[in-house]
Amino acid sequence: VCGGGALNLHLMQQLRAGLPGRNVVESSAAGLPPLQVEAAAFAWLAQQTLNRQAGNWPAVTGARGARVLGAIYPA
Repeated sequence: VCGGGALNLHLMQQLRAGLPGRNVVESSAAGLPPLQVEAAAFAWLAQQTLNRQAGNWPAVTGARGARVLGAIYPA
């Protein structure tokens, strides 16, 4: 779980209760603090754009193919 929800004890209890047999943990268990996930995602997207690499997974997004997301506009 990431974001502010990971800091909400009631939400975490509800998730654990609703997902018996599953290990519901904060993203920090994988090495990324919950409040840094969004920033890391945008940094990854920026890196993909700068390297002209796809920033989407068609199987997940439903897109017709891999696409470079975003654009760079030099000043």
